[in-house]
Amino acid sequence: MIEERTLKKLEYFEILNKISQYTTSTTAKNKVSNLRPESALEKSQSLLDETEEAVNFLNFGVSPDFALDSTEDIAAKAKIRSTLSLRELLVVMRTLRTSRLLISTLNTPLPVAAHILPDMANGLYANRAVEEEIDFCVLNEDELNDKASDALFSIRQKIKKTNAEIREKLTSFSRSSTISKYLQDDIVTLRNDRYVIPVKQEYKSNVQGIVHDQSSTGSTLYIEPIAIVNLNNQLRELLLKEREEIERILSEFTDKISVFAQFLVANSEIIAYLDGVFAKARYCIELNATRPKLNDRGILDIKRGRHPLIDKKSVVPIDLRLGGDFDMIVITGPNTGGKTVSLKTTGLFCLMAMSGIFLPAAHETIVSVFENIFCDIGDEQSIEQSLSTFSSHIKNISHIAQSLNRNSLVLLDEVGAGTDPAEGAALALAIAEYILDSGAKSVLTTHYGRLKEFSLTTPKVASASMEFDTSTLSPTYRLVLGIPGSSNALDIAGRLGLCQKIVDNARGKLSSEKVTFENVLRNADTLRREYKAQLDEINSLKASIQEEYAKAADQTRILKEERERLLSGSQIEAKRIVSNAKAEAEELLDKLKKMVRAAALEEKSLFEARSVIKKLDDKKYDVTAEEPDIITGARIKPEKLKIGECVFVKKMNTSGIVSGFGKNGKIEIKINKMTVFTDADDLYECVDLSDKPKPKVSQGVKTHIRAAAPAREIILLGQTVDEAIANVDKFLDDAVLSGLSEVRVVHGSGTGALRKGLHKYFATHPAIDSFRLGKYGEGESGVTIVTLK
Repeated sequence: MIEERTLKKLEYFEILNKISQYTTSTTAKNKVSNLRPESALEKSQSLLDETEEAVNFLNFGVSPDFALDSTEDIAAKAKIRSTLSLRELLVVMRTLRTSRLLISTLNTPLPVAAHILPDMANGLYANRAVEEEIDFCVLNEDELNDKASDALFSIRQKIKKTNAEIREKLTSFSRSSTISKYLQDDIVTLRNDRYVIPVKQEYKSNVQGIVHDQSSTGSTLYIEPIAIVNLNNQLRELLLKEREEIERILSEFTDKISVFAQFLVANSEIIAYLDGVFAKARYCIELNATRPKLNDRGILDIKRGRHPLIDKKSVVPIDLRLGGDFDMIVITGPNTGGKTVSLKTTGLFCLMAMSGIFLPAAHETIVSVFENIFCDIGDEQSIEQSLSTFSSHIKNISHIAQSLNRNSLVLLDEVGAGTDPAEGAALALAIAEYILDSGAKSVLTTHYGRLKEFSLTTPKVASASMEFDTSTLSPTYRLVLGIPGSSNALDIAGRLGLCQKIVDNARGKLSSEKVTFENVLRNADTLRREYKAQLDEINSLKASIQEEYAKAADQTRILKEERERLLSGSQIEAKRIVSNAKAEAEELLDKLKKMVRAAALEEKSLFEARSVIKKLDDKKYDVTAEEPDIITGARIKPEKLKIGECVFVKKMNTSGIVSGFGKNGKIEIKINKMTVFTDADDLYECVDLSDKPKPKVSQGVKTHIRAAAPAREIILLGQTVDEAIANVDKFLDDAVLSGLSEVRVVHGSGTGALRKGLHKYFATHPAIDSFRLGKYGEGESGVTIVTLK
């Protein structure tokens, strides 16, 4: 159990006061005010788990309602069936409603696991039937709904009717000429729940009736006229019946509530506790606090810890490590440099974590639970402004020395101060050694040089200092581990305006050992600052490189994704092209079938068209191969040409057989069933491709289709009309399959018979859109230009 004195000195109650401002009910506020740190690791972890779940609920937009009234007295009355009032029924209704809504709200699914708070909520008692019945029947703390029961509705209807009848009679009575002159005012009012009229004192004998009251001056008497006595009596009876019915309804509600009265108190406790948990969570969110890692081995690793009670804009974060390699930290440095704040931050962080409160520090901050935390802090920085004397310091330290153990944390501010410096230093050193021997963890602040030396030469003791900027002669309030600091008293005195002669004189009175030691500390601090500046520069450069590397990695990823997207799009486009080509081939096959039936076209042509469709339909057709290079032999000299010899006709991109020699040096070539005439310099040797390696077959459609370049011209010179039509028909089929839009048919001028026959054929061909004779430079009347659909 942490002592109240420690909680007060470390300003723990100020933290509780901040948290209580986030509660909804007085009960929850009291629970928060009574919150105390838990020394057991498991309990502290559980409290942090609760806070973490509440933070998660709030961060995901789930904000429960904790409307709550005290129910202890109400439950006690209900248990003995003492009739509850309308106000008390409303309290019961609100408690039941809050309980029901909390069960629903805290069972809202979250992206992260939550089970502690939902389990608490599921322990609440809910009774929606009674809740809604009270909500319907009780309008407010003074009024019951007319429809709370049939009997009450009937009675109130009669009351309204009787009231109206009485008012009507009295209004008529008071306005009659015989009575109105006796009245003080033309009004109807109530006295003792009976309707009366105001009669002037001197005319009381002129109005027969019963006197119920008089005015404060005695000038007016309130008289109930005899004419409405019976009606007033009826109204009185109805009001008594109404009261009896209301009492019956309240008693009936009390009986229902008595069954679960014990759960009302339990509900109030659970609701108030949950209210407190969410108050802690809201405070943690306001602080931008993080959950610390807990241990019970006395290990602390505070990273960028900010004192929660100091303004965020001015607080300087601290880094502090304790436990593990060392059990004690001795902090030195200038006055007003932040030593006490660092001391308080360390202790307060432990208290907060042990209470389930997140810390305003960086992630991965580690604190320990302790069996007890002791402190001796008496300075002008305490909230209470209490100054401790040397005697009170010693009395406090004596108590600490008698109570501490290995599971304690000791925080001593300016240990040994307030007495003769030499004796104080010796006493401080002895106290430090005693604490270290006990195995307790401790943080001490001091100005004594002997303690500085102790921190540098003693195992398990670390030195630390509050940074001092020698250029501005002012503290930076940063805690630096690993090196003791100089008090800088003379420098600070000069900065604060002390006469320079005095400062110089004081500096001259320092012992040479003292001066040497302080100079060593200053030099060490200078080297540390230079090293830190270099390290900061290296870290900045490292961060910049990492950022550039991340950008490059992102760019590589984007390019890879774009490449895959383009490749996928190319595959789709290739499949579309193959599909379209296949459809066109099928259409052509249908046309060929019709032509076979109509003109007895050879079955070989039909077979060739089918082979085209089969090739397009083959899933392993390589659509990525580049257009193949035509493999040919050397150009054939005209004198070496022989009839029957295989030659390659470059202009037509195909091979054929020499079948004769025409006029003007033209060579007659037989290509399948077609005869053409061409120049000798267009002929090359045929090359046997049977021994050439076959191209690899792709495993699927990839990007684009490439094939041998289709012939765009056919030469029909010297052929009959029938021969020419047969040859041009196949030529046109190949052109259509190859996707050509325009071809050139060379038929010559001659007698014009071949041209006329071909034109007649072109006019009926389904694949031809139009045709015309060649223009100047295209062959004129010896050539027909055909445009395909």
